[in-house]
Amino acid sequence: MSEPLTPSPENASLTARVARGAAWIFGAGIAARLLGALNTIIVARLLVPEDIGIVATATVAMQLLQGISDIGVSQAVVKFRDADRDDLDTLFSLSVMRGLFIGALLFAAAPLAAEFYGDPRLFWAFSAVALFPVLTGFLNPRFYEFERDLKFSREFIVTILNRIAGVAISLTIAIIFRTYWAIIGGMLASALVQLSLSYLLRPHAPRFTFKSLRKVFGFSGWLAGVSFMAALNNKLDVPILTRLAGTGGAGVYFLGLQLSEMVAGQIAAPLTRAIYPGLSELQEEPERMRAGFLKGVEALGAFAMPAAFGLAFTAPDLTLVVLGEKWRGAVPAIEFLAPVIGLQSLFYATQAYAVALGLTRLVFFRELIFFILRMPVFLWAALAHGLNGAILAAAGMGLFHVFLNLALYARASGAPFWEPVAAARRPIGAVGAMAIWFLLIRPHLGPVDGLAPFLRLLADIVAGVLVYAGALFTLWRLQGAPDGIERRILSAGSTAVRKFSKN
Repeated sequence: MSEPLTPSPENASLTARVARGAAWIFGAGIAARLLGALNTIIVARLLVPEDIGIVATATVAMQLLQGISDIGVSQAVVKFRDADRDDLDTLFSLSVMRGLFIGALLFAAAPLAAEFYGDPRLFWAFSAVALFPVLTGFLNPRFYEFERDLKFSREFIVTILNRIAGVAISLTIAIIFRTYWAIIGGMLASALVQLSLSYLLRPHAPRFTFKSLRKVFGFSGWLAGVSFMAALNNKLDVPILTRLAGTGGAGVYFLGLQLSEMVAGQIAAPLTRAIYPGLSELQEEPERMRAGFLKGVEALGAFAMPAAFGLAFTAPDLTLVVLGEKWRGAVPAIEFLAPVIGLQSLFYATQAYAVALGLTRLVFFRELIFFILRMPVFLWAALAHGLNGAILAAAGMGLFHVFLNLALYARASGAPFWEPVAAARRPIGAVGAMAIWFLLIRPHLGPVDGLAPFLRLLADIVAGVLVYAGALFTLWRLQGAPDGIERRILSAGSTAVRKFSKN
């Protein structure tokens, strides 16, 4: 597959805008994740797995209802590049109705949840969490115009401020009262700040109308179906485990999954968010879209995948140092789920690629097939083998989702299904080198095992980074140093060094 020697001005302009957008989102994400990680660590140390399990059960129920009713407001605003007031107000009206409906369902379900799981605390957790979708339902749809135009600096502001508010409230309650209300209070504070800022930064007085209902549902109909199936695939695990393994087992699974997703997602989510508007601009140029998508896969493979595998390789010490002895049960979840999430991160942008091409129907059928095959396997494994069986089933079916994404890419692009894997061949090879180090060489280094857990973790992180980076750039040189992510890393590094030396 040949590439032009010099990018066209349009390519260069779009690439630069996507890069700037990714930088803003990545910066906001890094700051937000650091705050979130600090919050998670402190709260997890102050609370017990049962507390986390209670909140997880309520919030996952809320997320499930949000997911199965999602109309894709932000994606619709990005897709409709000429959206008028009627379009935006219709999206707002649907969002408000959805938020109020979900809130009412959660409140009505509160006594049923407490009785079903045999824990009266779930009544209060469900009742309080019901406020979250009500608040977010009133978000200003015009705020997403910043995303459509690849102007992510406003999102940076909102992300940082709402996370600071949430963390401040959460830590205050956790330190003083040591109760699961710390997590719920932080979540509601974050939603309130996000709602306020969406109007302060993009003034708009929305009206209730459904004039553009047909246009909105023409796009959002299949997207709502995608969200429905994705929610079933991603959010049923915790309620099932709460029933089968108790709130403690569900809390361990939930936190292990959250940590596994946090590392890869922190890197993959900003890139994917920036890639979608860029791909949407190229709807009439499929070859440029495909090339842009494959560049995104290469970037995701270079950063998100090794981070997830590194988390898995260091899980025992990382869990002990960061969360404490009482969370040792989360280690198997991290060790098995993090590598799978790392492989899945390669294809985070596949859905954005298909949606930008207007092929949302294909995405829906991908999620439908996954649910039909995954849920029986997960249920059987959880019933027959408990928490560990559920973890292995989730990991195994996660690998199947990778193959579904490859099939989706092939249908959407008309290109061979293996192209995304080929685009990330060097990062995949470098992760393989890191696996050889941790699985075959590292166990024989006795002196390292004698170190304190924190020092051992630090040594393993440094060694993993060096092995991965060394293998990545060695493979790049062996292939003749093509124009790839490695060249952009070196260019960014040299630019940073020059700026630092001038200061």
